[in-house]
Amino acid sequence: MSSSQSRLMTGGRWRRTPGFLLSVAVCLAVYEVHANEATHAGATNAHLETIMVRPIGQTPLDGERTAAGRYRFDARYIERFGGPDGSVDGVLRLVPGLQFGESALTTESLLDLRPESFSISGGRFYENQFLLDGMSITNRLDPASTNPNAISDVPGHEQSQFIDSALIGEIRVFDSNVPAEFSRFTGGVVEVETRRAGMEADGSVSYSTTRSDWVSYRTFTRDWDPDSGTLPPEPPGTPEFSRDRLSLNYATPVGEASGVVIGLSRARSSTPQVTLGRTRSQEQENTNLLLKLTTPLGDRGLIDWSVGYAPYSNDRFIVDAKDSDFTIKGGGYSSTGNLEYAGDRLDHQFRVGVNYSENSRSAPKDFFNWANTRSIDWGRRADVGNSRQGGFGDLDKEQGSLSFRWMAETMGNDLGQAEVRHRFGAEANHQRYRFQRDEDLYVYQNPVINSEVQCRGNRYDCQQREQYFSTRSVYPADDVEVSLNEAGLFGETTLNWRRVTGTVGLRYDYDDFLGNHDIAYRTRGSLDVFDDGRTVVRAGANRYYGAALLTYKLREARAPFFREYRGTTQNVVRDWEADSGEGTFRYVFEDLDTPFSDEIMVGLRQAVLGGVFDLQLVQRDNRDEFARTTTDTQPDGYRYYLMNNDGHSRYRGVSASWYREFGETLVGLHLTYSETRTSNADYDDPVDATGSGQYVSYRGERIRYGELDILREDFARPVVANLSLSRHFGERIRADLNTRYRGRQFVITRTGRVVDGELVELPSGERVFEQLDEYERESRPVTFITDLSLSYSQPMPRSTALTAQVQVNNLFNERTHTVPSGQSGVEIGRHYWVSLKYDF
Repeated sequence: MSSSQSRLMTGGRWRRTPGFLLSVAVCLAVYEVHANEATHAGATNAHLETIMVRPIGQTPLDGERTAAGRYRFDARYIERFGGPDGSVDGVLRLVPGLQFGESALTTESLLDLRPESFSISGGRFYENQFLLDGMSITNRLDPASTNPNAISDVPGHEQSQFIDSALIGEIRVFDSNVPAEFSRFTGGVVEVETRRAGMEADGSVSYSTTRSDWVSYRTFTRDWDPDSGTLPPEPPGTPEFSRDRLSLNYATPVGEASGVVIGLSRARSSTPQVTLGRTRSQEQENTNLLLKLTTPLGDRGLIDWSVGYAPYSNDRFIVDAKDSDFTIKGGGYSSTGNLEYAGDRLDHQFRVGVNYSENSRSAPKDFFNWANTRSIDWGRRADVGNSRQGGFGDLDKEQGSLSFRWMAETMGNDLGQAEVRHRFGAEANHQRYRFQRDEDLYVYQNPVINSEVQCRGNRYDCQQREQYFSTRSVYPADDVEVSLNEAGLFGETTLNWRRVTGTVGLRYDYDDFLGNHDIAYRTRGSLDVFDDGRTVVRAGANRYYGAALLTYKLREARAPFFREYRGTTQNVVRDWEADSGEGTFRYVFEDLDTPFSDEIMVGLRQAVLGGVFDLQLVQRDNRDEFARTTTDTQPDGYRYYLMNNDGHSRYRGVSASWYREFGETLVGLHLTYSETRTSNADYDDPVDATGSGQYVSYRGERIRYGELDILREDFARPVVANLSLSRHFGERIRADLNTRYRGRQFVITRTGRVVDGELVELPSGERVFEQLDEYERESRPVTFITDLSLSYSQPMPRSTALTAQVQVNNLFNERTHTVPSGQSGVEIGRHYWVSLKYDF
């Protein structure tokens, strides 16, 4: 074989991929032998297929036959560990290798209705793939954006819709050895399936609430030097809020075999905030509506059709700014159709889905940073340095998609003494993204106080005989729409021979944005050591390709902002003129490879103490990750953000977990040790090819930046342990306990200070000290948080029941250490949720 034949072309470049070659070789061998067997068998040797009846999995680890790293949580786990706020964060905490960020324990987590972000196997929080009823709800509209007051952006989230736990029937999480049917991720996959109706009608109404009076706060005041000549700092105020959730669900059979599910939930939070000397509320609201129909198609098929509507809104204002009320909108709607059909030789599954979501803002047009003067004095009256007014205008960011997926699986066919199954399919997605600003936006800055200024009748951005603005930034009206077409093919062959199960597969992906042909190998296998199912060794080698974030294409197509300035002539304000100074920014995104992750996994699964113990080692090396560098001002007057593939990271993790169910008791325990190193925090973090050669100051020493051993700062605690326990006491009382330990973490962070380095000689011969960015090693202490839920169910007439529940988060009132040592801030301690549910 020539060298060119032993390489795989991806993204317009050839890469050596041994795992891919192994996959191809095994696939060809299996298909060849299978074809020969089928030829020699003939029609006369036809026989009935042996059907193996397997019990339903009893722990999250059961029910997986192909060595995939899957954790399955059914309705029991969702009911017991899903939060009273409608989230499934408590369920996801049962997965080793899945880690929540530092913000999950901040005061903002009490107020925010959006799900907490998390990392899987070292991937960034926006590098996961989220599926609802088989169709992607992953948000690609700037998921790393968090600033609600950004001028040209709206805060995003990695999930385009926030689904209430009452509507969910099952959750599956893949952290390693992910099958070839899944793609466009370099973290993990989270599959959510909505409920199906059962054989009997059932329904429920529930209400849950919490508020600031039920929270124990700790306040910290920054360090103060009495000899500094300054006043001692005032302690920060504790946040006030209220939060509640109402849920209504009903499921009923229709006719002989069909069923309908109707679900409605609404969550709301309200947060008082002092602005311009008075208290006003900022409010969030999230609504979930689900209608799902399930019906058989003859005696071989089943159809699911669902419609979901999940809008999110956040009513806010800019603190200490007059006339600044604005609303952020997110979420959207989706519709999914699913057909499962058992053919004579193939089992088919067809899925088609439509999804729409938005990240939009409705706000006053134009923002004014007035100086405090005689007639413009609301800032002075509120003891604020300036009198700010207005907002950043309406902004619409929309994402729509149409998706289709077909998947087929063969029956188990004999190949000598082995059984062979094939699984293959195809998918196609069309997506459209839009950025729209209807009107030019002006942000006025640098007010000049002039008691003689003449505004020429203009009172919009000039105050007669008081002040005028000398500078403004102009954000032009814009309407940009880009599209993305994606296609994928995948196939896997699984061979069961005696005590060995092996799966080899390939996946091909193409999208017309990056324009790369990406081929990923998926290889995994297991060995049943004693042929009794109690001791199983697993291993795998896989490649995963990430997704194209269309926010880049929108940025590239948008018109850049520019600055204008003006002065006065004999105290008469002049017209605005374009600024001829430093150029504004534009984005360039072209000729880039698709980010990918190469994974090696080794594991052991052992039946012990009546449960299942799992030990696994996962190694990920991520390459070609998106980052950016910045140019100087170019001849056309612009500075450019150049997107590149210079980002890289790596993950090493070992985890041990044990799950058991006995009677009415569920037990889960896991411990994970991991290390994640990275070159950049996210896709907007700059990575310059020459940056590694620059000198910085670290712990008082002058070293090259490339010598810094950068650990991931968030979602990367080195040691995480979790204990979950749920038990029924009789028929009426249930207790659910979750205890989570996060070990101490040391990270290298930039302090923001600049220090003197060595003397350097300039071309002029002058000797000056070089200026070095300062980096320090920061320690984050251990956290040990326990949550306890107690519920009591009282039977009612006509087979109904009333259940009361109290959830105590941070039961032992431990510190969360979200406030750094010596700084001011507020931490949350013990806090309560109260719920009431009526089942009918």
